[in-house]
Amino acid sequence: MITNSSHQKSLETAQAFITAFENRDPATVATLLAQDATFVIPLSIAGTPEPWYVFDSPAAVLAYIESVAAKFDHVAFLDKVWTVSEDARSVFLQANGDILSSTEKLVYNNVYIFRIDVADGQIVKVWEYANPVAYANLGIADSEAEAAAQAR
Repeated sequence: MITNSSHQKSLETAQAFITAFENRDPATVATLLAQDATFVIPLSIAGTPEPWYVFDSPAAVLAYIESVAAKFDHVAFLDKVWTVSEDARSVFLQANGDILSSTEKLVYNNVYIFRIDVADGQIVKVWEYANPVAYANLGIADSEAEAAAQAR
């Protein structure tokens, strides 16, 4: 039987991850990742069924978080709606992104759904769903995410 405390622990772990993501804080993210943690961006900018990016190790996940921190100086997820699965293994977040790159004078707004799988108080897998067309419309090179993908 899943207890209320299991749900609370999973929610707190997922919230800590998102807070570290928003704070552009790879060191805190690292403390939350399981040894086999992965991060997938399933919606491809090319419109194909294959994921856009798969970061298949904690090092690759951290490289992705670092690339976001390098590209954007403000990352916030607004209007957060959290849902914990019945078995407390997955936490879902629906939010509106408010992301800014002062250097490139870009404002990036997107709608996000995150699925964050948690086991033993650590992040096992993250899926980041967002509209890839909104990112493509920024007209910026995706070199940081490419580098992070190659780091795996």
